[in-house]
Amino acid sequence: MPPAIPRDGERVVLDAFVKAAAADTELVFRVRDLSRSGLFLYTRVARSYPFRAGTTLSLELFDFDQTLTLKAVVARVVEPGSPESETGPTGFGVRLVDVDPATQARLEALIARVAAGAPIL
Repeated sequence: MPPAIPRDGERVVLDAFVKAAAADTELVFRVRDLSRSGLFLYTRVARSYPFRAGTTLSLELFDFDQTLTLKAVVARVVEPGSPESETGPTGFGVRLVDVDPATQARLEALIARVAAGAPIL
């Protein structure tokens, strides 16, 4: 498994779209929250998630007319009927890995904008 960025920094609530791809599977998810080390992804469509803990994903996070391309590893999956699913959506948390400094700066700028209340399209 690639080295992960340790969990740190502020976690912000973000309603944005992410395209996630692994092998021959590519799906669009919503973002529940975002930090400098990861995201929680879900869909409002009832489904079983095709990604399991340890799966490496290529992500495209849509931010206005730009995208942030990120590499991530699925850290955990929240299945229907689990205790966590009683208080939030089912989905999966991903840890960001191998983030270059320029992308990290863009990610942190996005987090700062969201924390300040700026809209995301």
